[in-house]
Amino acid sequence: MLRTESYRKIADMKKIVLKVSVMCTKCKIGIMTIISKFDGIVSIAMDVEKSTVTIVGAVDAVGVVKALRKAKKLAEIVSVGEPDKKEEEEEKKPEDCNMPPCCNACRSNIVWLDEPSACTIS
Repeated sequence: MLRTESYRKIADMKKIVLKVSVMCTKCKIGIMTIISKFDGIVSIAMDVEKSTVTIVGAVDAVGVVKALRKAKKLAEIVSVGEPDKKEEEEEKKPEDCNMPPCCNACRSNIVWLDEPSACTIS
């Protein structure tokens, strides 16, 4: 019996829960951008209070964690399992969390040395 491509994608779908380090709004945007680049993702949900990201789709959990770590974002796999049959999506109001716009880990540091050069050419 041959399976069609759409059936194969449904059969491979997983619910992946990752624990990530979310310190500021810039961290949150960066994490969501990295995860959204993967093919096969159906939904992404981030819980800032618990520092977790829930991904539903046909995607490799280890590949997602490697991509996050490569971008200097701390991430670890909490669980990988079957997605809920009843996708009970509650109407949540937009998150009104009081996160700073940028943390020390996201802020780039510029060092400026204003010393005259010891090298002189005559």
